[in-house]
Amino acid sequence: MKSVYRCRKCGSFTELPYHCGEQAELVIDGVRRVKLSKLMAFLLRHCPESAGLELDDGGWVPIDELARAIRERWRNRDEYRWVQPLHIMAVALTDPKGRYEVRNGLIRARYGHASRLGLKIEYPLDRSARVLYHGTTRRALTRILREGVKPMRRMFVHLSTTLGDACSVGKRHGNDVVVLVIDAECLRSKGIRVYEASSSVRTVEYVPPECIERVVEC
Repeated sequence: MKSVYRCRKCGSFTELPYHCGEQAELVIDGVRRVKLSKLMAFLLRHCPESAGLELDDGGWVPIDELARAIRERWRNRDEYRWVQPLHIMAVALTDPKGRYEVRNGLIRARYGHASRLGLKIEYPLDRSARVLYHGTTRRALTRILREGVKPMRRMFVHLSTTLGDACSVGKRHGNDVVVLVIDAECLRSKGIRVYEASSSVRTVEYVPPECIERVVEC
């Protein structure tokens, strides 16, 4: 992953070392960016209490509180003494998948939350997508074609807007990956709402087997 810089003129975060015609200020290098992003996702999606954090009903937490918890309360805090709110902002606002949302000094993960957290996150409806994709392992395919795609321990099933993204997601669980091609209109016809979690991710409560059009290779 690339390093993140901040423009000295406009203040924007960017992956480009030059912005607005002059050299930008380095905020976080690529190695630290990956480590911090993975930790942020874990804390904001799955286990905030492991760093002494408490999310509100919408999944929000103050950015400065998140930075302080990572710095002072996370169990591997010696590795993260450098973390400041600026680093949190840099990671969140340049995330290529739009995993994070920042608003009025608060931050939350847009999607991927564990169901046990009991959050109440509202998303806008997607009324236009016709085809969506879900990456999975081949070993899970027989069960999915029989039972459909369930959220398991998450609040929602996550669907990708492109085949490439679905392949990338699937490969997190192994190399023997296939992609389910989902008929979004079929979902809507069964009363299953399709939500827009980010520009590249849609969420649904369930994908019934009859809405799986076909299975393709990555």
